[in-house]
Amino acid sequence: MSESNRNFSFEGKSPISQLLFSFLIIFLAAMFLFPVLLMAGAVITGNDLGVFIKDVTGEMGGNEISIVRFIVISQEVSIFIIPAIIILSLMNTGHQKYLMDFAVPELKDVIIVIVLAFCIFPVTGFAGRLNAEMHFPEWLNGVEGWMKEKENYATHLLDLLITSKTLGVMVFNIFMLAVIPAIGEELIFRGVFQKIFCNLFKSGHLAIWLTACAFSALHFQFFGFLPRFILGLVFGYLFYWSGTLWLPVVAHFINNAVPVAGAYFQGWDNSKSGFEILKWQQFLILPLTVMVIIVIFHYFRNKFKRRTANSRNGS
Repeated sequence: MSESNRNFSFEGKSPISQLLFSFLIIFLAAMFLFPVLLMAGAVITGNDLGVFIKDVTGEMGGNEISIVRFIVISQEVSIFIIPAIIILSLMNTGHQKYLMDFAVPELKDVIIVIVLAFCIFPVTGFAGRLNAEMHFPEWLNGVEGWMKEKENYATHLLDLLITSKTLGVMVFNIFMLAVIPAIGEELIFRGVFQKIFCNLFKSGHLAIWLTACAFSALHFQFFGFLPRFILGLVFGYLFYWSGTLWLPVVAHFINNAVPVAGAYFQGWDNSKSGFEILKWQQFLILPLTVMVIIVIFHYFRNKFKRRTANSRNGS
């Protein structure tokens, strides 16, 4: 390894230093790379840059929605994917160590994770309804109003993006709303922050819970905090117990792709209502899905214990 590579490496640095430098890289990428991508988009499409920063709360035409899609992809690339690649390459200068997090999982484990992802839908749906019914004290009405405004904005934006009238648009939406977020967000939250927190606090469980909290909070949707927090826990434990980022990426992808496909085949309004479970159905479906989730978690936890024991025994 050259001396210059050692100087710029995060490997061997304290977790606090790794955390601070990671925040710095993300901030710099957001400040400089994102505007560059917007300017590139303006040049490619022949639009004025102002088109890329207009208000999206009103009615929009097809060309304007395409521009919003470009903005969303640019955000994911500049805030998550590129910074994560840079940080991970600096944290893992050894080629073999770098590839450990991307070990190809067994096909059986991938299938189990797909089952897990579908079992999570009733749980997060129920948690989302509980979250939506929460209210702040009267003296925090202003804060609650601001949060509802942000929630309505995010809901309107999703309604604009997820609607697809053709198969081609649906495939692109899956790429934009499922593939890119699944890869980018898992790289940055599980691949970077969860590992740093684990080294910082010497506790995998605390690292998973803190990362899940950050994962949910940084979506800036308070009334969806609880279901995203649950998802963060699921993704975190999948990575912690399996040792590969591909399993949480698969689970994340399924969680995002199913609503996109449903919006195309059933219509977005019908698809949303399809995920709503009546109270009498909760008593039947929720216990069953929770039991399946527990069994699957028990399976991955046992694999983790066996792998750890074998590693200690040197086999």
